Amino acid sequence: MPASTMPMNESEDRKSYSKSYKDSKKRDRSEDSKKANKKIKFDDDSAAVEEPVVEKEQEQQDQDQEEEEEDAIPENLKLTNFRITESTIQNLATKGIKSLFEIQAKTFDTIYDGKDVLARARTGTGKTLAFALPVIEKLAADNAFTNRRGRSPRVLVLCPTRDLAKQVCGDFEYISGSRLTALPVYGGTPYNEQTSVFRQGCDVVVGTPGRVMDHIKFGNMKLNDLKYIVLDEADEMLDARGFQEDMFNVLDKIKEQKTSHDYQTLLFSATVPESVMETINRFVREDYVRIDLIGNAKNRTNTNIRHIAMPSSYQARADIIGDVVNVYGKSGLTVIFCATKSDANELGTHDKIKQDAAVLHGDIAQTSRESTMKAFREGKHKCIVCTDVLARGLDIPQVDLVINCQPPKDTESYVHRSGRTGRAGRSGVCVTFYKPQEEGLLNFISKKTGVQFETMSAPRPEDIIKATTEDCFKSIDSVNPTVLPLFIESAQQLIEKHGAEEAVASALAFMTGYHQGIPSRSLLTSMENQITLYFNVGQPVNHPGYIRNIINREYSDIAYEETRGWRMTADRTGVVADFASSKVEVKEDGVYLAGRAWHDTRIELSAPTQLPELAEREGRFQGGGGGGYGGGRGGGRGGYGRNNGGGGYGGGRGGYNRNGGGGGGGYGGGYGGGNRRGGYGGGNRY
Repeated sequence: MPASTMPMNESEDRKSYSKSYKDSKKRDRSEDSKKANKKIKFDDDSAAVEEPVVEKEQEQQDQDQEEEEEDAIPENLKLTNFRITESTIQNLATKGIKSLFEIQAKTFDTIYDGKDVLARARTGTGKTLAFALPVIEKLAADNAFTNRRGRSPRVLVLCPTRDLAKQVCGDFEYISGSRLTALPVYGGTPYNEQTSVFRQGCDVVVGTPGRVMDHIKFGNMKLNDLKYIVLDEADEMLDARGFQEDMFNVLDKIKEQKTSHDYQTLLFSATVPESVMETINRFVREDYVRIDLIGNAKNRTNTNIRHIAMPSSYQARADIIGDVVNVYGKSGLTVIFCATKSDANELGTHDKIKQDAAVLHGDIAQTSRESTMKAFREGKHKCIVCTDVLARGLDIPQVDLVINCQPPKDTESYVHRSGRTGRAGRSGVCVTFYKPQEEGLLNFISKKTGVQFETMSAPRPEDIIKATTEDCFKSIDSVNPTVLPLFIESAQQLIEKHGAEEAVASALAFMTGYHQGIPSRSLLTSMENQITLYFNVGQPVNHPGYIRNIINREYSDIAYEETRGWRMTADRTGVVADFASSKVEVKEDGVYLAGRAWHDTRIELSAPTQLPELAEREGRFQGGGGGGYGGGRGGGRGGYGRNNGGGGYGGGRGGYNRNGGGGGGGYGGGYGGGNRRGGYGGGNRY
């Protein structure tokens, strides 16, 4: 029996007060404010003078603003329109929550009324509150909070990571106040502390599947009174091989210990691939409700996020990350994702960011992880360098920038990683570094997620200086005036020696760390001491070799290894390439190569600040024998999909789609099938 489905609805039925009513209300307030905020006093000539009462005026303005904010809340999102107690409303107000987000409003009554739910909504839209709030309110309405010693939990929330489990547990605690006891359960912490809480009795358990299963086996956690089982980031736990076995064991134990299916199953995520639907149907009731706020929308990511693709060689990434943080990170926090733990360790100690960064991954001790996350939330670390351990669920609204050191290998990871920014209505930026051979992977992510990448080169010197000096201005504004007299004499000496403007400029250069200059960078790879040149021929060119032959013939002082990265423009009328900066001078009258002016009048030569649109690299991700990212991972094993072609590990690796074609011989076609040298898409790798 198919699940009932609640259609996607962008709150078109929201109610609002009429404009005329609001305007009249404002006029009334304005008149009342004028009357209330003035008092009469008499001067020496006994003339009546009206004197404003500043405190009352401010108080009235605050009241007006509060009422206007209340009026602006759509009727269907107001807390008072739901079965939420006054004490909970006050608890929410301590976190600045005065209304519900759409996913919270859509799921509240369905959960409160006892239905199983599968909910999908974009990252950063409040999914944790969407299940925690109705669960707490329903338990309170049923007088389920008894504080009885040894009581079994009523709620079990399963999360993929320790950090997310701790965060969700904290959400239950602040929403409920002192009405319930919530216990976080995850590895890396002593069993005896958690066992002690189970003996005392608790109402909510939030944990990772492995540690939860341990407590069930040891008999510490009884499931007979369970009323709610929640899977946060459900697709990750039901689809990932690291979680599946423990997840199934926990869910099977619940069925064993419950005499009847009198509990609700709630599943929440930003991504729900079809591969997990069969598993989901095993554990939910037939009449479950599917609530989908993404539906068939082209863009599956948070719409508040700007997506930037930045070409960069692997070696250059560490050097440019500091500049990217300064330019795009504003004054907020940054999360930097690496593919491996060793990459994270290496990057976290790089000179460009080590003073502002902390490292977090699965090998970090739990106590260190918790203290690192606490410091990051408090802004003591500006950046956190991590693996996918932070990709899901963690809610830190101050994160303005996410950096992927390379494109993730699957679209779900991109959706969740990028979703660490742009949360709770804020805007954010996600920058993904990529090598030329990863362009096809970016195209694949773009196609599957609906993301439109802006291709941007590494920050230019003028962008870097603007961003860093703005931070300096804020620092200068925060200087305590009482210390200024101590520096006046030195300041006067600097001004006398260098002049006021040069003295301040030199001080700013030193404060920003760019006092030794900003090296030139390639637009193609972000490598330092490289300059990208654009040869505009103005008519079709068959191959970059046409320009390269001119360089070899006319500028023999430029060695072969001093040029690299030759690419055609998309319209095939131009060529771009990197040159060693020591061989290039850009002057008002043109570009000089090896000390000689460019003199070929048929070809316009420039040093662009942004790349022109480039032609796709031939032979990579292009289909060939097996078709881009069309097949599974090949062979009899079916790879990562259910209907993939290919032949065992001898049949290519067809890609990551679930119904793709097969591969060629050996490790044929890379990720796309075809011949042995097919790169990511079949065809000729070179």
